[in-house]
Amino acid sequence: MLIYDSIIIGAGPAGIVAAIQLKRSGRDILIFEKDKVGGLLRNANLVENYVGVGDGMIGKDLVEVFEKKLKEQEINVLAEEVIDIKKDEVFEIKTNQNVYKSKTVIVATGTIPKKLDIAGVGDLEKEEKIFYEVKDIFDQKNIKKVIVIGGGDAGFDYSINLNNRGFEPEIVTRGDFSCLPLLLKRAKESGISMHKNQKIKEIKKHDEEIKVVTNKKSFNADAILVAIGREPSIPIEIEEQEGLYIVGDAKGGKHRQVHIATGDALNAAMDIVALY
Repeated sequence: MLIYDSIIIGAGPAGIVAAIQLKRSGRDILIFEKDKVGGLLRNANLVENYVGVGDGMIGKDLVEVFEKKLKEQEINVLAEEVIDIKKDEVFEIKTNQNVYKSKTVIVATGTIPKKLDIAGVGDLEKEEKIFYEVKDIFDQKNIKKVIVIGGGDAGFDYSINLNNRGFEPEIVTRGDFSCLPLLLKRAKESGISMHKNQKIKEIKKHDEEIKVVTNKKSFNADAILVAIGREPSIPIEIEEQEGLYIVGDAKGGKHRQVHIATGDALNAAMDIVALY
């Protein structure tokens, strides 16, 4: 069995940058992505703080730039899910389709959204009335009005993104707005309704709509988009050890930015080139 120099798990910005650096350095690599290339960039309305994108770039357009770089380096992303990692002399990576061996592993699996812990939410999730990624709403035919729960950067960015695509978002948050002043300004200019200090007491189905009841009032919508934070997505129980690197948002750092994630991944890739 071929032993790769490195296997990268996750094809968001961090995983992509690591793969490109290793490939350019002459290493034999594989990169896995169980979903779609791009990670959270697919949710982004506008990426403005990533040097090189001018006045800003729509998230999905920046994903296309990353995908182009992968093609230029002839790096294929395998649509496989990693379900186990073991180490003897080398790492053995088991996916839902095959088993691979590698000298090193880079885990760049990003984050997953925190779930809403309110009675009745589970049933509505099954009916596809509650969403946790804005990209999952874009192609929905029967959704117009969306309650966005969360007053941080993500909640406002998602709301502006929805508004630009013809949806009618309404922001509801339990505390004050905590987003960047620029996002608050843009939301106001877009005419997006915003409600702070609204503690949600109940979420239930009301005819064909969803009703959100707070301590102050109630809101009706076709769907709910939850943006109350994210946490590291580690697919299996693993720890950083010699030859295994957890990079980018998967590390659970305080800040989630493309520059931070890609820089962290680049550093890991250069360590691998130097050591192996």
